[in-house]
Amino acid sequence: MQAAVRLRAAQDLLARADARAAADGAFVDHEGTLFLPVRAAGLDSVLEAHGARRDELLRDEVHTYLRQAVRLATDVDTGLARDLLVLARGGPSAGPVLAARGAAAVPAPPVVLNDASGAYASAAWWRCLTDAERRSVIRDHPQWVGPRDGVPAAARHEANLVLLAEAARAAASALAAEQEHPAIPFGVDPVARARARVDDLRAVRALLGRQDGVQRRLLFLDATGREVKVVVAQGDVETADHVVTYVGGLSTTPRDDLGRYDNLFSPLRQQAIREGGGADTAIVTWMGYEAPQPDEIVTSIDRSVLNPKIARDNADELAAFLTGLGAARDRPVHQTLWAHSYGSVLAGNALLQDSPVDDVAVFGSPGVPFDRIERIGLKAGSFNVLAAGHDLVAHPGWRPLGANPDTVAGGTSLSTTALKDPAAGCNLWHGIGSGAEDPARTSTGHSDYLRAGTVSADNLVAVAVGRRDLVVQQAPVERSCITVPTLPPPPAATAARLAASVAASVASR
Repeated sequence: MQAAVRLRAAQDLLARADARAAADGAFVDHEGTLFLPVRAAGLDSVLEAHGARRDELLRDEVHTYLRQAVRLATDVDTGLARDLLVLARGGPSAGPVLAARGAAAVPAPPVVLNDASGAYASAAWWRCLTDAERRSVIRDHPQWVGPRDGVPAAARHEANLVLLAEAARAAASALAAEQEHPAIPFGVDPVARARARVDDLRAVRALLGRQDGVQRRLLFLDATGREVKVVVAQGDVETADHVVTYVGGLSTTPRDDLGRYDNLFSPLRQQAIREGGGADTAIVTWMGYEAPQPDEIVTSIDRSVLNPKIARDNADELAAFLTGLGAARDRPVHQTLWAHSYGSVLAGNALLQDSPVDDVAVFGSPGVPFDRIERIGLKAGSFNVLAAGHDLVAHPGWRPLGANPDTVAGGTSLSTTALKDPAAGCNLWHGIGSGAEDPARTSTGHSDYLRAGTVSADNLVAVAVGRRDLVVQQAPVERSCITVPTLPPPPAATAARLAASVAASVASR
């Protein structure tokens, strides 16, 4: 019976590999060789790059499923032969084998790898388990499931609730110990970090406990580092037709921002469902990295918001998460990435890796690590940029974090301004002419892009549900209007010293 269950799982993996190949016009022969469709070359570099990215993802997924199926079938064959021989010979092990009623140890999961192959391997491992084994793994080894990209959201949520309870108990104990015997360095609150950890975990529990009829799932939790990392989904990422993943930037923390983002996303999600013709949309708040904090601008080179190191170091985890969302599902999903401020630097680095993202919108971005969309394998019109008036981050004169997103070849600049008068002119210091803007519909500054009812929020929703017909592109008057005095480029000597310092720091690590 155990062998039959295992072999059916192996057959299911083979069928999934066949289906994935067929969906992209490819096929797998009886030897397990993947044959990709012949694609036209030399016609359109953007389409070629997009096709190459899809082909690479397909190779990873299909080959991972085939390897897991063969490994599983081989293990079943070897184990069944061993057990049958023991029973046939009437050896001393016959009794325990029979008493076990065919039960076998749950196969250990693959080592967590933060890349596409790792997400597909975890998805294949989960699909090979029986329902009883899945229940036992969540109960006995929640750390195997909660942080594992490629496992269905419902299972991750259940396992992460166990990990959340454990982390909350540990944080409360640590805070009590710090308060009882504080080490008091000069000028430093001795219990600040312990108190912040407790507050972060309390914010996670408060969000999950909201009684408003909205489904929320905890997809990731890590309270072992200097800051709590958490990922929460509003809506069902397993069944939604559209899934948006949002990445925030400087100073974001669960205690200050997790509930605030959820409040911002609630009306946008309802708008997305309406504009998507009733198709469900889920929005994920991805705080899966320790975002740079304001005090670190001057206290740390590695963690300064002026240094792309944090973004590069965490890009693989974001790319693996996005891949895992698709790998865990039984049917395709339209995935969109929203990235704000420094989060766009991280997202840009993640896009350099293979992931199944369909559309991207960066807003208030200080820079991205590419200058054309061929580098990231997106379709034409899938990379969108929003830069509001008076946003000092989106309009600097020099960019230590990468290229100006507005200048990325193949990108699309979207509007953030609602004009009462389409013929309004541009005022160099105050922006578009006084009284020409509708303030309720216009986003200004660095933190106003997600406000429901604004042109920028409408554009983000339209991108999320694939409604290009609803997208409002940046008007010529917006594009030509310099809404803030741009910062002058730094002196050559200062720029050289800054570049050398950052390069040396990164190289040493």
